[in-house]
Amino acid sequence: MMNSLKKFYRNLFQGQLFIIKASGKIITDSAARENLIAQIQELTEDGIKVLLIYGGGEAIDEAIKEANLTPTKIDGRRISSESDIKIIKKVLAGDLGFKLSESLVKAKLPSNVFNALPPHWAQAKRRAPEQDIIRFDGTLGHIDAKAVREHFVATNLAVIPCLAFTTEGTALNINADNVAIELAADTKANKLILMTDIDGVMVDGAVASVLTASEIDKLISDKIVTDGMRVKLENCVNAVRSGVKRVHILNGFKKDSLRCEIYTSEGTGTMIVREEEKNNYIKQEIEK
Repeated sequence: MMNSLKKFYRNLFQGQLFIIKASGKIITDSAARENLIAQIQELTEDGIKVLLIYGGGEAIDEAIKEANLTPTKIDGRRISSESDIKIIKKVLAGDLGFKLSESLVKAKLPSNVFNALPPHWAQAKRRAPEQDIIRFDGTLGHIDAKAVREHFVATNLAVIPCLAFTTEGTALNINADNVAIELAADTKANKLILMTDIDGVMVDGAVASVLTASEIDKLISDKIVTDGMRVKLENCVNAVRSGVKRVHILNGFKKDSLRCEIYTSEGTGTMIVREEEKNNYIKQEIEK
């Protein structure tokens, strides 16, 4: 029998859109991948709409090196050449996409699996050349939030790698965090969930369960969070201030971390919200 707390959350989130971004490490690891799919299956069976975006950083680096090429990065951001994008498409849409499809079939989970972001959802914009390299990476341009949401009238799950097309039909590699964050912001998703290999945001030696956008501003200004985590948190703050109700950072290698974050009031990772949403959370979920 469903316990009362899970029933409360099922009723609260039924029909809502969750955007989940999973790192390539999680998709590559069979145990982590199948655990993620099992948890997503539970969400969709409870009537939650899920858009799963995945990246493939380490797998792409390995494939590029196997081709006797060197991955090019500036300040941690990948610079994708024409030779790189051929490998990136194979890794994301081919290798990792096939692994996901196998897990979805094994779980008997209905879904729509795409090779890239549907062009009527959003277009990609190529970045300017760098070090004489014509770039095959970019950013998202116009996003049609209505088209994204209309897709979920007929399905509860769509799966997409971090690839998108320009208006001319050229596929570009887009940072997976950015794809998920921008889609979540434009669609006003109820939740944006970043599945990583860390437990959450560390403050004073422990994972912070809930942080507001203003609290994160202070962590950044005080240099408590820096480098890659700073960029991730700045993007998360932009998402909540753009209309995403809640952003979560979870460890995708911890069994059932997603389930525990969604269906319990204490959660397992870090939830980022605006101040008023934190007050709602305390009144509706903690004090209740």
